[in-house]
Amino acid sequence: MRRRPPWLLLLVWTATRGALLLVATQTIPTGHGEAFSNDVTLYRDWSDVLAEGEFPAGDEKWQYPPFAALPLLAPRLLPLDYHVAFSLLALLCDLAILLLLWRFSASRSSGPRHGGGRTGPWAWTVGAALLGPVLLARYDLMVTLVAVLALTTSAGPAVRGTLIGVGLLVKAWPVALLAGLRRWRELLTASGLTLVVAVAGCGVTALVVPHALDFLTAQEERGLQIESLAATPFALARALGWWDGYTTYKHGAMEVVGPGANATALLSLAATPVALALVGVWWLRAAPSPRSYHDAALTTVLFLVATSRVLSPQYLVWVVGIAAVILSVRRDRPGPTQRPAALLVLVAALLTGIMYPWMELDYSWTGALPGTLVLVVRNLVVLAAAVTSYVQLWRATRKPGRVRGVWDLQTAVPTA
Repeated sequence: MRRRPPWLLLLVWTATRGALLLVATQTIPTGHGEAFSNDVTLYRDWSDVLAEGEFPAGDEKWQYPPFAALPLLAPRLLPLDYHVAFSLLALLCDLAILLLLWRFSASRSSGPRHGGGRTGPWAWTVGAALLGPVLLARYDLMVTLVAVLALTTSAGPAVRGTLIGVGLLVKAWPVALLAGLRRWRELLTASGLTLVVAVAGCGVTALVVPHALDFLTAQEERGLQIESLAATPFALARALGWWDGYTTYKHGAMEVVGPGANATALLSLAATPVALALVGVWWLRAAPSPRSYHDAALTTVLFLVATSRVLSPQYLVWVVGIAAVILSVRRDRPGPTQRPAALLVLVAALLTGIMYPWMELDYSWTGALPGTLVLVVRNLVVLAAAVTSYVQLWRATRKPGRVRGVWDLQTAVPTA
């Protein structure tokens, strides 16, 4: 039987995105309009440089792979104001993500009818809207579209690897999607294609456009952003008057300056490989399951976000997109799932939409307690989502006969 179009879903998407567009363009003045226009203005300025045949040189804010030029140049193709054109293209990517999720939730490849399916498209429609107008004011929707396409395609690992390689050329994080490929042949095929696409894309761009590879060293001087998980103790201590440090604007973000900040930034850098090592331990010990590809993607991206020195509001766009894919996968059997972690992601999206930009002055500049508390709770929810995701991933894919871990003992079922 042919599935009817999701009219109610599309109506809610249209209503929420229309409201976000009106606020992002300040057609409805809400204050904080610069929070939605500053980055798009920067994209426009970069597009002017890119249109002249070179990448921004010596700009500390330019930290992106070469194909990031594509979503920045695309609005110039429309006969509209750059800000309006950028927002409209972001909306098209947003709608494409929704339609991909709807198609995936309806397909047999997402699993038998044991729950599920339709929750994912609704999670994207509502969850992404919770982030507020920043959803349309950053280019992260474009790369999230590529990532969702890689996660929902029914093709083989070669196609997935190619898509991940394209995503990697736009922004680095889609490489995390390789973690869920649970068979050596699939992993080698996909990672090989990812590497070929990424190297070829960088190589060709570097031959044609000057400064195409400057992004490789652009992150070296970055400090600890106040919104990051690692900076949470500093933000709270400052709000309570227990720490005499401050924040300063560098590399396009508010960074923490003061006692302990540099050491914590180094610890944050070290935490990322440790977190990825945990994913590696899971990979070596786990048994593949029909859901493990999608589940591992959520875990790995959450680990990257939680351990990063930077946790900008738009990072939640990536995680909400993957969580929506998780919630689109129909359960093929009873057992642990990523649904608790995905729901925590939606809570984090809500808290992010509350704190940015409406309370940004509190936690970024003045250290006032109300906005700082929202930031602290948001970061604790992100941490809880990452831990929950890893535990559920481990439990769902443990090999038969393995000695149960600490978190398995409570749910152990005795056998006769």
